[in-house]
Amino acid sequence: FLLELETNCSPKNFYKQCQDLFDMVQLRAVWQPMTFVYIYNALQLTNAAWMNFLVEGLDFVAWMIGIVSVVGSIMAWFGIMTYKKFFFASNWRVVYFWCTTLASLIAIAQIILVFGWNRRIGISDIWFSMGDDVLVEFIIAVQFLPMCIMYLGLCPKGSEGTTYAMLTTMSNLAGSLAFDISTALTVVWDVSSDTIASGDYTGVWKLSLLCGLAGPLPLVLLGLIPKNKEDQRKLQEETTKYYWMGVLFIVVMLFTLLITFVESIYEVCFFDEGSSNERQRHLLQVLAGH
Repeated sequence: FLLELETNCSPKNFYKQCQDLFDMVQLRAVWQPMTFVYIYNALQLTNAAWMNFLVEGLDFVAWMIGIVSVVGSIMAWFGIMTYKKFFFASNWRVVYFWCTTLASLIAIAQIILVFGWNRRIGISDIWFSMGDDVLVEFIIAVQFLPMCIMYLGLCPKGSEGTTYAMLTTMSNLAGSLAFDISTALTVVWDVSSDTIASGDYTGVWKLSLLCGLAGPLPLVLLGLIPKNKEDQRKLQEETTKYYWMGVLFIVVMLFTLLITFVESIYEVCFFDEGSSNERQRHLLQVLAGH
């Protein structure tokens, strides 16, 4: 059976919800930490040519890529459990600092796989790649939870769902922007499938190095986020509204959404089907397991 609880809450119309959201993003307790979250996520770049390198350069097949993904997902769960058990009361800034530093070192360590140095010490490509991805997934899971806790603390009563959705949307849009930037960086050096298949990995290792060095840059703004829930509550005591910061928050979110939309349309409608089509089909076949 279903139990319907009686409440005195009346549903808010669309305009009222938008007004409440705009009032909220004008508060320092919201726009200040979200400024860090946006810049941080937007600079977490990845090597967009890495999958091509694994398939074309190291001859990874479907089961290898699959097992790496599965083990990475398992370790992400362990990361969540580890944070809950050992780091739940830790300083959020400390968690972000060490997780970002370790993730950056791991990203730069991809160079070891590119040059084959791992084989010199008896570690196969699949095992080294698995260790790389597994550690990254574990670290991301540990780092993800402090922000979820912060988002929940920002949600006002009566608008929890709408507010949480907006905050996570802002965070996810920054992640999409990072993906677009990572894709755009592939034109800086030649990391095409044909180049990688020929044995030229120059662009791959340079791209890995650049992405690894970009990740820690937002840490200079680490002071924008609260240290913990108590620090967040103190920040929320300030009720002064900063109108233009609220406007900037909305403009940045909408502009990022527009960039992501335009980039997606461009990929669909103007994708270059040049001489590398056969390589791309081969990559898709490997990922599909054929």
